[in-house]
Amino acid sequence: MLEIPITSILLSASLLAAAPSRVPMAQTGTVEQELPDSQALLPVAAVFFLPKSSALSPLALDIVAQTARRADSRSIVIVRANHDHEAGETAQIAARRGDAVRDELIREGIPNSAIRILISDATGTGIEARSVVVSVIPDALADRPA
Repeated sequence: MLEIPITSILLSASLLAAAPSRVPMAQTGTVEQELPDSQALLPVAAVFFLPKSSALSPLALDIVAQTARRADSRSIVIVRANHDHEAGETAQIAARRGDAVRDELIREGIPNSAIRILISDATGTGIEARSVVVSVIPDALADRPA
């Protein structure tokens, strides 16, 4: 008789399960990284969107607010917006995502003049491509010569 491991049966059953009836608007995450030539940390927040959406969920709003609190009056905030080519998204959707994050940063007290929005030309697909990444460059790094 053919024996099938119980893990295969459970995995197969979970793949056949019905999709959730309520899908969150955005998924978020926060990552901090260290610069290789400095002890300064660059706070980075990544907010992920559903296909063709630029709406920020309550959790995404909280992540953006936390990131805004890390900036001081001399910081520069870089907002890098992405779009999912495979899902039929365009640079216009990425721009709307970047604008939504910028508007929330301004609401949290970051001056518009300190925010730079970049639209990514990367040809990614999937959840990673439906994101906005926010980086805060501290004032000590902003004054460095290029």
